[in-house]
Amino acid sequence: MKKLSLILLLALASCAINPLKHVDTTGLVYKDGNIYYNNELCATLSAIEMAYDDGKIVKEATFVLTSFKYNEKALSIIKLVKNARPSMEVEVELKSK
Repeated sequence: MKKLSLILLLALASCAINPLKHVDTTGLVYKDGNIYYNNELCATLSAIEMAYDDGKIVKEATFVLTSFKYNEKALSIIKLVKNARPSMEVEVELKSK
């Protein structure tokens, strides 16, 4: 019974829900540290940092949006960069109006 419980627990852990699964990246392009949406610059890479997080050393990229009109694209930008650089943590700084 213990083995069955452990197998079920491992199976559930390996099927963790990806919060970016249904996020659409259509129209976004990641090129030379910049993010373009429909050929317009929408975010620039402002910093790459090293951090100690949860017992690991991680690299973190911070992108700054060029305008508040791209705030709704923040999750899409995170997904785009994570797909291009899976080992990197990604942040997007939103703009206020």
